[in-house]
Amino acid sequence: MIVGLSEFMFGYAFLYEQTHNNWGNLVGAPVLPSLQQEYDEGWDAHLPVNGIDYYYQFKLSDYLYRGNANYIKDRTYPGPYYRLALHKNHNNSQHQRLRTLAQTNPNTYYVSPEFTDLGTFNSAFLQRQITQRSRLIPIDQCDDILDGSQHHITYRHGNSGWIQHSEKKVHETSFTGEDLPNLYRSTAQNWKEINRDFAVEVFDKTNDLVNRIVESERRENEDFVRPRLLDDGARNQDRRQLLQHTSELLSVVLGVTLVIVGTPPPAQPIGPNNP
Repeated sequence: MIVGLSEFMFGYAFLYEQTHNNWGNLVGAPVLPSLQQEYDEGWDAHLPVNGIDYYYQFKLSDYLYRGNANYIKDRTYPGPYYRLALHKNHNNSQHQRLRTLAQTNPNTYYVSPEFTDLGTFNSAFLQRQITQRSRLIPIDQCDDILDGSQHHITYRHGNSGWIQHSEKKVHETSFTGEDLPNLYRSTAQNWKEINRDFAVEVFDKTNDLVNRIVESERRENEDFVRPRLLDDGARNQDRRQLLQHTSELLSVVLGVTLVIVGTPPPAQPIGPNNP
């Protein structure tokens, strides 16, 4: 793991680029749990006009290159590879929660960096190259994990294939940040108007998902305790409040970030109030 780099730093850098990149009339708008300042500045005006929801969980990776690295030593890989560790607490419940999310939201990914040191990361951030040097692993293609053992995902730079360990099952498809514009556009047939109805739909499916997760993880004879964020009254909020509430649910229960991707709003005319 890169000394001095945290999942928060990597996630922030990736999301920062999402808000500033423009891939030919295509934008990404991260919905973060605390957006009061952005609200005051008209944050919701930057949401796409039409689009779709994506879900990202950020994971740091180890860069392994020595001959005694497990998967070089056993000849799984002929050279250096990246490895991300899944959280093994509570029988890998975090991974299973994300697998549940991906069943109804296939645009759900582990996002991991392809950097070897902090200096390279810092340079990439300044040059706005974090996105293109990131790997996206589709969680709907991952396998279920129902034990408390440590599991990993490994991949090599320049190769879209990846392996979920410990069963060493090979998967053929992952994406780099360079693939993102095409990945986003591939969902265009499912884009919807980003209005309040869209926000209600995203909130409802998230609320239902969290209810099912809490119920499924409840121990026998244990009372059902609803998380505070499972507030049915939230459904009556406006678009931006609903999206923020949904992002809080996703962050607290699943550890993922909601990103809305689609066509940008019309450019504001230049005038006294829009210099």
